[in-house]
Amino acid sequence: MRSPTGCGVPAVSIFDNYWATTLAFARSLGRKGVPLHFYGSGAGRWSRYRSQRMRCPPIENASEFQPWLCEKVRKGEIERVAPTTDLVAFYVSKLRAEFGPEVQRTIAPLEEIENCLIKTRFAGITAASGCPAPAAAAPNSLKEALTAAAVLGYPVVMKPKSHLVVGFEERGHVLFNEADVTRLYRRYAVAPGQEIIATAYPELTQPLMQRYVPSARNRVYSVSGIKDADGGVIIATVSYKKEQWPPDVGVSTVQIAYENSQILEAGLRVVNTVLSRGIFEVELLAEDGMLYAIDLNPRSFGFMELDIARGADLPWLWYRSTFERLEPATKPLAAVSLEARHRFMHLLKAVACRRSGRGASLELRAGEVAAPHSSVSMLGHWSDPLPMVISNLRLLRHPRSLLRSQLGALQTARIPEAV
Repeated sequence: MRSPTGCGVPAVSIFDNYWATTLAFARSLGRKGVPLHFYGSGAGRWSRYRSQRMRCPPIENASEFQPWLCEKVRKGEIERVAPTTDLVAFYVSKLRAEFGPEVQRTIAPLEEIENCLIKTRFAGITAASGCPAPAAAAPNSLKEALTAAAVLGYPVVMKPKSHLVVGFEERGHVLFNEADVTRLYRRYAVAPGQEIIATAYPELTQPLMQRYVPSARNRVYSVSGIKDADGGVIIATVSYKKEQWPPDVGVSTVQIAYENSQILEAGLRVVNTVLSRGIFEVELLAEDGMLYAIDLNPRSFGFMELDIARGADLPWLWYRSTFERLEPATKPLAAVSLEARHRFMHLLKAVACRRSGRGASLELRAGEVAAPHSSVSMLGHWSDPLPMVISNLRLLRHPRSLLRSQLGALQTARIPEAV
C-alpha cells in the first residue's frame, strides 16, 4: 500500500472555480504536499499549491465534459477527483467503474448520488431515518401548484428539485399567497450544456413546493463529516447556518460551530440511510420538537474551513481513504467557540440593509445579541492569498447589478412569522 505522505504521491485533480469548496481542498491537501492538478479556469490557477494547470471542456457542458473525463480516467491521467461540486460528484459517480479499485471504493454509487441530489427522491427515503423531509408536492402545472400550496398552507417554499439541470442561479422563493404562486410558478430553463442531463431527468425542470419552516431563516443545522465505505462514519461535527443571503433560500454567510448530541445522532441516521461513503453535509430544521431533513450534500461544502479549523480535516481524510480503510476517530473534537464567515457577502448584505433602511440584519430578532466567536473565512485563507482575493473580487465583476440584486431581494423579503 502506498503512503499518502511518501514519494510518488498520486495527484488530485481539481476542477477549478472561484468557490469555497475548491479553495478549502487546495489548502488542505497542498500544505501536506499532495500534487494538485487544476483543470479549467478559476482562482485555483493562482494557488501557491498548484502543481499543474491544464485545460478541459466547460464542466457545465455535460455532452463534452463527460466523454473527456472518461477518456482521461481510462488513460490513467486522472486518478483522484476532488468532490467539490454537485456536478463533479455526479460525473465521477457515473464513471465509478472506470477508476482503480482503491479509489472506486470511495465513490458513492450513482443511485445514492441521485438520492442525495434530487430532493423528491431524498424526501422519499429520509422518513426511514426518523427525520422526514417537510411536507412537499411536485406540481406539473400552475393549477396543480395552486392546489398544492393551499394544501401545504402558506407560506410555502418553491425551489428546484435539484441543481442538476437548472444550475445554481435558481435559488427558489418563499410564496405567501396565490398571487405569488401565479406570478412565480414556471418550468425552469435548462442550464446551457445540461441538455443531456435534462433528457435523463426531465422531471428536474419542474419545481418542488415545500412547507415553510420558520426557523429556516436563522437556524439551519448542519451535520458534516466523512464516511468510509467499510469503517463507517469517521468523524462528524454539528454547526448551524446563522445568516444566509438571500434570506430563506440563500447560501450561508455565517456558520457557527455547535455541540448537540441529539442533532448529531439524527444527522448521522440520515447519512446512514442514504449514503454509504464520502464527504457529506446534512441540513436539518427543528420545529415543535421534531427534526426535519432538507438536504444531503454528498461532497464538500461552503463552510468546510470551519470543520478544518475544528480539527476535522475532511479533504485530507478523503485523500487518505483512497489508499486505506479509515476507522472512526476515537478522540472527540475540542468544543470551541468558532464561526466561519463569508466576509464579503456579509459586508454586502450589511450595505444593502442600511441602504434599504431595514437595519443591520434581517436574521437578528429584536433583543437578540450575537454571541462572540473567533472566526475563519469561508472563502480562502491568508496562507494562500491570491485565490482568496481573486475569488472575492470576482463578486465585484458586475458591482451595480450585484448590489441591486441584493437590495431587490431584501426589499421583497417578508418575515413569515408576521404573516
